[in-house]
Amino acid sequence: MSRILTGLNRLAAQAAALPRATGGNLSILFGFSLIPIVGLVGLGVDYGMAMSTKTKLNAAADAAALAAVVTTKAYIAANPTDPNLNANAIAAGQRQAINSFNVNAGKVPYTTVNLSPTPVVTRTGQRLDSTVVYSAVVQNSFGKLFRSPSTTVGSTVTASVDLPSYLDFYLMVDVSGSMGLPATQADMNKLASVNNDMWSDYQQGCQFACHFPGYNGWSLAIQNNVQLRTDAVNTAVCNLLKRAAAPVVPNQYRVGIYPFINQLGTLAGLTSTIANLNTTAQCGQTRPLAFTNLLDTGTTQLYTNNDPTTGTGAGGTHFEVSMPQMQSTVASYGDGSTATKPKPFVFLITDGMQNGQHFSTTVNSKYAYPGNPSKFTGYNAAWWDGSQPSQIDPNNCAALKNAGATISVLYIPYNQINFVNNSGGIAWENNRVNSFSPTLATPLKSCASPGYFYTANSPADIDSALSAMFDQALKVARITH
Repeated sequence: MSRILTGLNRLAAQAAALPRATGGNLSILFGFSLIPIVGLVGLGVDYGMAMSTKTKLNAAADAAALAAVVTTKAYIAANPTDPNLNANAIAAGQRQAINSFNVNAGKVPYTTVNLSPTPVVTRTGQRLDSTVVYSAVVQNSFGKLFRSPSTTVGSTVTASVDLPSYLDFYLMVDVSGSMGLPATQADMNKLASVNNDMWSDYQQGCQFACHFPGYNGWSLAIQNNVQLRTDAVNTAVCNLLKRAAAPVVPNQYRVGIYPFINQLGTLAGLTSTIANLNTTAQCGQTRPLAFTNLLDTGTTQLYTNNDPTTGTGAGGTHFEVSMPQMQSTVASYGDGSTATKPKPFVFLITDGMQNGQHFSTTVNSKYAYPGNPSKFTGYNAAWWDGSQPSQIDPNNCAALKNAGATISVLYIPYNQINFVNNSGGIAWENNRVNSFSPTLATPLKSCASPGYFYTANSPADIDSALSAMFDQALKVARITH
């Protein structure tokens, strides 16, 4: 029995000693496992350093890409007459990009940087784009122990900027007799209630604010605070001038104002000094404003050298004369890329009612508009050759568009003229106008450049439409030029 106990004791003692016997083996296993753990930590440190380096190099590339487009843009603005403007501006932008990148990338230690290919700058119309591509080899500290001596990083960075578009706006404003209608139906009714210009023949008030000799509608409209369409247009133009007076760069926008009746007159020639136009358009005054004061008086206005063959003319609405004159008036048919190549926009503001009549006399086979009685020495009194209302012929606009101008049309429709039909010339004209005035939009759309046709009637709508026309000109200039 004692022998059995002794054997059991020995086995228990051996079992108790077994954990102590494996301690050395665990130490060896832990030592072997420590090597990859340290390696992974070291590689993590190397990777973190590589990513930190990439962040710094990305910042250098960002700065280079921005430097490229900013320098190119500045060169274009400073050298508009350079015959090789684009090539030289792009070369300047590329040089600045390289210099900027090298200065910033040179501050990154333990890194070999390759800027390849050379930074690229491109111009697409009025947009500049730059692309900077780099790669870099970052030296590892721990990775060398594991046959990974370096980490390669790289990126592609782009930047872009819009160039200012230089735009010329020619405001071509219809001031013929039909634009003397009140701006709203309520004002038409109001004017008719006090205007007896048609009373003797038609026993009703006249809805026109005509101020031909012997007619009272114009003065009655003013006395009774009736807003005419010309005043609504004038107010909208004044609001447009406020916007044009705040360009991105100096002299970016030029504006001219050209009223027309039988032919084109010049209220204000093309200028970048917008403040002067505010005075000319009488923006700070109460009604009547400049366009209403230029409504057809039966004699020409805005004439030159005391010559009644010049100025706006009288008696009709002649697009066939005014549109070619506008084509000759446009100073430049450029693409808007520089101040010396402005892009022209003609804003045609009209009711679209053409009339082939004249209130004129003829001198050497040329129409003169001296009024009746004549207001010009040496000229006979004007005479009237009869009303001839019709639609605009859109072919009159083709040559101007083909020359490179964008025609943006603001169509102000006729309100139907209410009258007692007792026959006679005025009744005939009213019936004719009422019959085809709803169709005037169709030829006017053909006159406008595609997508540049607007319709507005109320004063608020006229203001909104003219603002939208300006916005569209700016937007299209940025995208397509």
